[in-house]
Amino acid sequence: MKGFQQTLKNKISIVGQALHSGKVVALNLIPQPVDTGVLFRRVDLPGKPILAAKPENIVDTMKSMTLGTNEWRIQTIEHLMAAFHGLRVDNLLVEVDGPEIPLGDGSAQYFVERILQVGLAVQEKPRIVRKITSPVWVADGSDPRSYLIALPGEGLRISYCFTSDHKVTGDQFAQYLVTPEDFQKKLAAARTIAFFQEIEVLRKQGLALGGNMDVAVVVGEDSYLNELRYNDEIVRHKILDILGDLYLLGPIEGEIIGLRSGHKLDLELVLKLQSELSKEV
Repeated sequence: MKGFQQTLKNKISIVGQALHSGKVVALNLIPQPVDTGVLFRRVDLPGKPILAAKPENIVDTMKSMTLGTNEWRIQTIEHLMAAFHGLRVDNLLVEVDGPEIPLGDGSAQYFVERILQVGLAVQEKPRIVRKITSPVWVADGSDPRSYLIALPGEGLRISYCFTSDHKVTGDQFAQYLVTPEDFQKKLAAARTIAFFQEIEVLRKQGLALGGNMDVAVVVGEDSYLNELRYNDEIVRHKILDILGDLYLLGPIEGEIIGLRSGHKLDLELVLKLQSELSKEV
């Protein structure tokens, strides 16, 4: 996982619909110098407020990862962050003119394709990779079967077990040693899951207003209601989400094991890991 820091060769501009609000938003990805990290800015607000993509700046984990303050926020950053993590983009400014990131195709693939079209610029300073040196774990007090464990290991390996009593999805398990090559081939295109009977409930809550049958794995009562990209697309997307949420810590090395976890536990884990990771260049 070592090597030199990277940014984009040129600015990228994206316009698209947001998942939860359904509104059209404009996004700019702007190259930054070494040691900047990933920054997010709301350009539609007075003063154009800016925040680093760090665990302490996350304000909500309901159905997505939301960065912000009491005054403003940017929702659904996880798929974009997964693209940065998987492709090893270290330094970047994300400008958006609304409270949510564009949905793209419901996965990280849309962002990956745009980044690769522009290309990555290798910078003059080595990446700082933080290593997990001792076991760290978090659990959901309301569901004893839901937990995340971080262990020492070489590279970054993520394992996940998706469990469900639903006859269509069943249980799914996957494990990946995350490299840019495998990320592009096996994880980037995996979309989130949507149970058809829950979609109307979410919309009444003001969520998933921008969703459609192409941007999720839609699960009906007796079958999938659209075509899968992978037979185990659901669990691959769970790993994609973890990858995006972990990048709040920057580059890390170790093994992550998840069972029935989501964004809430992801944030609890990264907050717990934050002070315990060692630095290695």
